[in-house]
Amino acid sequence: MRRLRVFAVPFLTLPVLVLAGCSSSGSGLGSLRSLPPASPSPSASASPSASPSASPLSLPATPCTVTTGLDTKGMTAYLKGLRSSERPAPSDSSALFMVDNGVWLGLRNSQRPCEAVPVKLSHFRVDMTKSPSSAGYKFTYAPIDTLTLAVGPGDGLVRGSVPPPPSGCGGTLSVLYVGQDLAESELPEHLSLPSTDSTLDWTLVDVDADRVLDAVFKPPPGAKNC
Repeated sequence: MRRLRVFAVPFLTLPVLVLAGCSSSGSGLGSLRSLPPASPSPSASASPSASPSASPLSLPATPCTVTTGLDTKGMTAYLKGLRSSERPAPSDSSALFMVDNGVWLGLRNSQRPCEAVPVKLSHFRVDMTKSPSSAGYKFTYAPIDTLTLAVGPGDGLVRGSVPPPPSGCGGTLSVLYVGQDLAESELPEHLSLPSTDSTLDWTLVDVDADRVLDAVFKPPPGAKNC
């Protein structure tokens, strides 16, 4: 549907977006993403630069799902099909999901993998500048890093998934996926800022790639001054 190019330059300038209003990828859906209750605390070593390691440990349920040998399509289908029995319906009940502080797994012994599952997490700095022709912003991407993480078999915050914090006039876009690295054509053409009546300071993002599992955008706290 869109362009199929790999990052050839370090920056991608996106169309001007208006601050007011929020798409379906914004706070309305994000506010339903409550964290799993009583999740194991992440290791103190968890940070954006931490080496990939397993999630908090717990024994897999029996029987569990063997994921070794699954191709990208099969792994994507498995991970997208995971559901949490403890998250409210009819909200997004995916058991593998992102919020502003990282990637979480909240299966609660439902469809648990037998072993840790490798996934990729890419972070991008999103520089924001006010448009001289409107009340909106221009957004420019710059890749930060791409990590390979191990998800499961235990529930909790996935170690190494804490995103780099926004700074200055630069927000952070975090994208969780499997398979080959993201191409420029797969990044979203539009980003929404949190609505003015939202209690969240981040939004969910739709990324046009089947193997993408989730994505979160957190703008800088002083965006209105950028």
